[in-house]
Amino acid sequence: QFDKILADRAVAGGARLYEQTNVTAPIVDARTERIVGVTTKDGRSFRAPVVIAADGNSSRLALGMGLERRTDRPMGVAVRAYFTSPRTDDDYMESWLELWDGRPGESNLLPGYGWVFGMGDGTVNVGLGTVGSSSEPAGLNYREMFGAWLANTPEEWGFRPENQVGRTLGAALPMSFNRQPAYTRGLLLVGDAGGMVSPFNGEGISYAMEAAEMAADAIADAHFRGWGTPSAERALRGYPARLKSEWGGYFRLGQVFVSLIEHPQVMHLCTRYGLPRPTLMRFTMKLLAHLYDTRDGDWMDKVITALAKVAPSA
Repeated sequence: QFDKILADRAVAGGARLYEQTNVTAPIVDARTERIVGVTTKDGRSFRAPVVIAADGNSSRLALGMGLERRTDRPMGVAVRAYFTSPRTDDDYMESWLELWDGRPGESNLLPGYGWVFGMGDGTVNVGLGTVGSSSEPAGLNYREMFGAWLANTPEEWGFRPENQVGRTLGAALPMSFNRQPAYTRGLLLVGDAGGMVSPFNGEGISYAMEAAEMAADAIADAHFRGWGTPSAERALRGYPARLKSEWGGYFRLGQVFVSLIEHPQVMHLCTRYGLPRPTLMRFTMKLLAHLYDTRDGDWMDKVITALAKVAPSA
């Protein structure tokens, strides 16, 4: 539904929407090595002065322009399913900071968290996500892990196979600008294509939307200055600079966070001594959820803001 809202709004604003159209490769000018358009699976071509790659983690356009993923950045994996449940009308979204790779309390804590989101329509969105400090596969069976976690939730919640609605789905979560630069030779990366997922919590939609607005600002500025001019190119190069200014330090802190919590001993200490302390948990939630006030906040907001500013950009 959200995708449809965005598409309808774009069309209402004058965009031309092509449905069932699969872009397969960039069109590159042999002389300038700039992208000048795209080709589709059915053989059509479309040309434009700039191209936005918002084609997800695998990003054929980015790969076609020689932009590989960085292996030194965190990569997460999330799985989720819907269940009919009496928790559908819960007042709050719930986060689980203890994920075990076996029996709770008798196995290792995993780097990640689970969630329970009541949808208000009789169903609940339940999922879990884990993360590692590099893009190397962790060798975990995420669906088995998901099933084991659900099996240990209270029976009355209804998180059992007979109550599941639809399939269990999974996705990779590319984090911390794992493909760079976000602008080069006429191509702008937005969302998962540019690794714009938070290493703190696996959130990507809000960052994709904000990045899309920044990219649109840069493109509008370049258009105003005149395509093909040095001034227009400077406007487009301002896009990755703005991304790093907004999120670079925060994402770098997230990389440090991931490198710590992927050790079960550290996770055990954090959950054992951190969870019972309300003040520490408020600080942690502000940090993990990226919900701190950078201007007029309390001491917690000021500490997090200062840390994000002094951290080298991701």
